[in-house]
Amino acid sequence: MSPATRDALRTPLEAATLARVAWLVGMRWVFVAGLLVCAGVGRLLLPDLPVLPFAVLALVAAAYNLLAHVLNSRVAALPEERKQPLVHGLIQGQVIADWLVLLTVVHYTGGIESPLLHVFIFHVVLSAIFLRPRFTVFALCFITVALNLLFAAEATGLIAPVVLKGLTNADRQHSWLHIGHFSLWYMSTLAVMALLLGAVMRGLRRREAEALRIRRRLEQANRDILRISEERVRLMHTMGHELRSPIAAAASMLSALELSQGPGLPPPVRTIHQRISARLLGLSGLISELLELAEQRSAQGAGRSAVMRRVEMGAFLQAVLEDQTERAREAGIRLRADWDEATPLAAGADPMLLQRVCENLLSNAIKYSRPGGEVCLALRGIEGDGAAFVEVTVRDEGIGIAPEQMPRLFTEFYRTPQSRRHTQEGTGLGLAITRELVESMGGTLGVESVLDVGSTFILRLPRLH
Repeated sequence: MSPATRDALRTPLEAATLARVAWLVGMRWVFVAGLLVCAGVGRLLLPDLPVLPFAVLALVAAAYNLLAHVLNSRVAALPEERKQPLVHGLIQGQVIADWLVLLTVVHYTGGIESPLLHVFIFHVVLSAIFLRPRFTVFALCFITVALNLLFAAEATGLIAPVVLKGLTNADRQHSWLHIGHFSLWYMSTLAVMALLLGAVMRGLRRREAEALRIRRRLEQANRDILRISEERVRLMHTMGHELRSPIAAAASMLSALELSQGPGLPPPVRTIHQRISARLLGLSGLISELLELAEQRSAQGAGRSAVMRRVEMGAFLQAVLEDQTERAREAGIRLRADWDEATPLAAGADPMLLQRVCENLLSNAIKYSRPGGEVCLALRGIEGDGAAFVEVTVRDEGIGIAPEQMPRLFTEFYRTPQSRRHTQEGTGLGLAITRELVESMGGTLGVESVLDVGSTFILRLPRLH
């Protein structure tokens, strides 16, 4: 596996190892200070405790800790592909040096009777968690062999054992039975702990590696989706602009034909002329909505936000309602306003975008209502869960929407079977555009509907006081 691949597949746990060197260096300064303090305090409590070896060990630990700090600073400046193996080596070297110092400290604090023997457990745990499994096995073997050699050397007199009255037992230091018993349970405890931790960490590393691979695949899929979305927007722009010119030219030719021939057009030709004009008008509307949708998504992709202002909703909706009055009258639909003018409500919105949203909702309500029906535009304030909203509802008595069609209602180019039977007009883009406009202003758009009874579109915007 190449260095770049290794770096790409590094798990968070492996990446965390890079910070462990500095942590070890900092902890070791505490250890150095602790050696000096323990030597001073221990001499007061234990007159037999040798102070000079502790002072020398503190100096040795300080020296290689300073070296580790310098090496860590240099390794940190290296490229990532060279840094990881050097960091592991730097940690392993420090741990081995710590073992040698601890081994000496154990000797001077009573050998097999030393209360500091359990510090080795910390190093085994550290190796099992942050280092490779092979090094954990090496740690077990090193500690086992080194401690047993020390105990044997003290028991045989090869190394004079340090006897601290009141803390250690000289007979136990020379007892092979005690040494064997202690070594058996101590080393067994270390081995079982290392095996259990190793198994847990291997499983954790596998899961983290798999999670990292899944995350990278998701990131790649997200990049692909964004790229496809951008290409789709570009295609919509290109297609819209390329089709607009020939359609406009064809419409102009039809207009010129009607002006030149006037009433002289034969009825069959006039019928064909009207059908072509209607188709061109529908195509022109589709292209306009495609370009509007593409422009909206381009603005979102570029991070352009709506121009938010304070909008007095009562007066604003009254103006929108008046603009739709003539169209409603032609369709035989009654328009009704429902809000309390004595209670002013203001929302934060982009006035131009909000006007397009309200016009789209009212236009749809009129288009899909039956003659003689009513469209109600209502306004009210809502407060709850620590937030305040202005709610605008557009309720009609039209064809309604079936429950199974609701999830796809705001999907591009989707029209319900009822809407297609009711009118041929429509592209299936209006509601998709409307929802995106609402969301760009920080609002929400929902719908409630009963088939053959009517629909209610619910717009909510942040309220301003």
